[in-house]
Amino acid sequence: MSECLLTLITTPEFEERLVDWLLESHHEGFTTSPCRGHGIHAAQLSTAEQVTGVQRRVAFWIQTRDEEAHAIVRRLGEAFDGVGLHYWITPVVEAGTIGREREAQAR
Repeated sequence: MSECLLTLITTPEFEERLVDWLLESHHEGFTTSPCRGHGIHAAQLSTAEQVTGVQRRVAFWIQTRDEEAHAIVRRLGEAFDGVGLHYWITPVVEAGTIGREREAQAR
């Protein structure tokens, strides 16, 4: 079983629904951060976004097993078809806690 990082990108308006869905699905270990999308089709932008060329987004990161990441994507598609969630899955080569705890694990 290999570890991966599932990245989800959504609109700020959808953030709380996605947080709730992930928590209800027992994915309690994830990180979120506001971000900005660039190069998005003009028809999807508000007037202010068309002027700046930037669209506000929220990124979610979930470190999990590869099989689970694919299952999450599948279930999200079933639960939120048409919402426009964007995702990618990348391998995690190494992960851990930096500091004394990691040094103790290495012994």
